[in-house]
Amino acid sequence: SLHTKHLLSLLKTLQINCSHYKLSSLSLRAAFSLSFLNCHYFRLCSLIFKYNRDLMMNSLILLTVAILSAASADKPHVVLLVLDDMGWADVGYHGSNFATPQIDALMNESLKLERMYVMPQCSPTRAALLTGHYSFHTGMQHWTTLMPGSTAAIPMETKTMAEIFKAAGYQTHHIGKWHLGYHGWENTPTGRGFDSSLGYLQGQIDYYTHSIPCGKVFPRESNIKTPYGDNGSSLDFWFNTNPIIQQGRYTGGFYNSEAANIIASVGQGITPGPFFMYYAEQNVHIPLQLPDDPSYLNRCQGVTGGSAEVNRTVLCAMAGALDGLIGSLVFAMKLYPKVWDNAIIWAVSDNGGMTHWGEQFPASASSNYPLRGGKTTLFEGGVRSVSFITGGLLPASRRGATHSGLLHAVDILPSLACGFAEVCTDEKFDGVNAWSLLMSNSSQMARTEIPLNVQINPIVPLALRGDGLANYSALIMWPYKLIVGATSLVVPKDFDGYWSIDNYTFTPAPVDGYGPKDYRLYNIETDIREESNLAASMPEIVKNMTQRLQSYWASSDYGYTDPQHNFPDRLANPALHNWTWKPFKVL
Repeated sequence: SLHTKHLLSLLKTLQINCSHYKLSSLSLRAAFSLSFLNCHYFRLCSLIFKYNRDLMMNSLILLTVAILSAASADKPHVVLLVLDDMGWADVGYHGSNFATPQIDALMNESLKLERMYVMPQCSPTRAALLTGHYSFHTGMQHWTTLMPGSTAAIPMETKTMAEIFKAAGYQTHHIGKWHLGYHGWENTPTGRGFDSSLGYLQGQIDYYTHSIPCGKVFPRESNIKTPYGDNGSSLDFWFNTNPIIQQGRYTGGFYNSEAANIIASVGQGITPGPFFMYYAEQNVHIPLQLPDDPSYLNRCQGVTGGSAEVNRTVLCAMAGALDGLIGSLVFAMKLYPKVWDNAIIWAVSDNGGMTHWGEQFPASASSNYPLRGGKTTLFEGGVRSVSFITGGLLPASRRGATHSGLLHAVDILPSLACGFAEVCTDEKFDGVNAWSLLMSNSSQMARTEIPLNVQINPIVPLALRGDGLANYSALIMWPYKLIVGATSLVVPKDFDGYWSIDNYTFTPAPVDGYGPKDYRLYNIETDIREESNLAASMPEIVKNMTQRLQSYWASSDYGYTDPQHNFPDRLANPALHNWTWKPFKVL
């Protein structure tokens, strides 16, 4: 009939075509104005138009998703592998007596980064890694690291690496340690760009009970036995925002399974790629506890040193467990060629190894030999990191190679996001994009200056800024390194010096007559042990570097920010949260 012909014509006019959307609307109005189109057909046409309009919008949404998915599918997989307190000489390829066969073999497929610098403690380095900004620009430079119950966190206005990759269509996953703030859930991994998170929020947990005591932080709980142990022990092990209560299982097993599942899901096509994985290993951080696999201890029978509580044999076994976890990660990725062949892993330790400066917790038994000092010091043993790049996308020309140019933790984000994956935003970073340089055979340096630490006098908890002068601060202007004031935390002098590898003996640092308020200048190109203080013989260099440190790096005019408040909040007491270290922000 005539009505049918006009309806067919109307349907033809209402084709799902974005460029003809306005024309379709006009055609509909014209059709409605026809005298033969009575009210019954008007309703029908209205329904037809609404159906087609909704279908068109849904099609546009699906098309957009398809385009984004197709674009992101070509992006490479990225793994940032963070080692915890790994000493310079705790890996076999640096001469260690620890058995690390998986890591050592991987060096044939890796680019070794032998001048990677970090902060002297973990929270400041991790903040730098995930933001590309120096921790003294975000208020995360705490010399104590973040304390349990602290309200400090990466500022919400500062983008994280996970947020940048997520915006580019990546699946984002966190495994292991966080230690970057947990005042509110928004400060935890799933609030800072990660789709999933399995791990702990504080700086350390027991490897088997997955808890830490709260008695030392909240003394009134010190005599309480909880389901997780004595001294107010409280759970800190989470999947996203849910506690994991499976005591007795070594934490490494959880991490290994989670990483393998994520990789298998992508490798089998169940989950669309690409993925960014922030895998922050727990080993070899204290407490020193034997892994559940006895084979790791068996490999360490000839390794001795330390004390009954701070035992180097145990630390050796923990390094072996870490080696096994890294081997499992690589194996899981190689099991799916489309994953390994399209991936890069960047490994870095958050600081130097914690040495045997004491006979009990929280000392450890790492060696940074031949480097001086260890974790918490500004000497090379505290701030020079074990680091390497591997993966199927590493060019053949860089496999087994070594890069000796200066790099800093803040360079990793721009190098991975801007240089490698090409997912950069308009964010301005403190770090430099060194990717092209690293992938070339050039001996050129990506940078010649690194502020290793910037603190303001005096260095005591809850102190005011005092005279405003830098202290416990260090600056590299190649080839010189200047240390201003205290070289480490206010701890025993045995933080300084050298710990050998084979018999693990301590050799004191040279006596140079310089105190905690003096300057130290070293040529770290020729004096890797930092034995010869050149400050007295090179006053002009000391003057210039001090001026640079004070007037630029320690100046608020150029971004310096005081450390955020870092003291336990009474509302963080796990006794108020069913004996868990959960976020405590009052909404």
